[in-house]
Amino acid sequence: ISGFTIGGGYAMAPAIERNLINKKLISEKEFFNLLSIAQSMPGPIAFNLSILLGSKIKGFWGSLFASLGVLIPPFFGILIVSTIIQTYSDSIYIQKFLNGCYIATVGLTLYVLYKVIRNLKLNKINIFLFFVGILLLIINRNLTFFVFLSLVLINYLYEKGGFN
Repeated sequence: ISGFTIGGGYAMAPAIERNLINKKLISEKEFFNLLSIAQSMPGPIAFNLSILLGSKIKGFWGSLFASLGVLIPPFFGILIVSTIIQTYSDSIYIQKFLNGCYIATVGLTLYVLYKVIRNLKLNKINIFLFFVGILLLIINRNLTFFVFLSLVLINYLYEKGGFN
């Protein structure tokens, strides 16, 4: 999948999801749970997701080969494509192709966002915490880790009945 996908991990996610779910290797809920974890990890989303999915499906070796499968094809693809783009960068066709890739990437990213939101357990506290988090980050971006950790803790305590 990574060898034929332009736009990074979020652009790959729908194809990965479709393939794994159609082959009944993982459920949709499991996929989006792992996608959420991969988003919170440092590093490229596709690499993180490949490690988590590979590990879930086939353990250590699945994780190793899935991560190599995500890294190696784009490496060689970028080498080839960058050479072509450098050589023909003035071509209107190359420019239009890149614009099309950009638009497709935005669309695929929005599709993933839609699917993630659709699979969330939305309730009043989650929506409230989301907007509180956004407001706090607008006020001070340096609080990202603190805001994230605090909101996760508050939501966890709420879900466990800690505020009753």
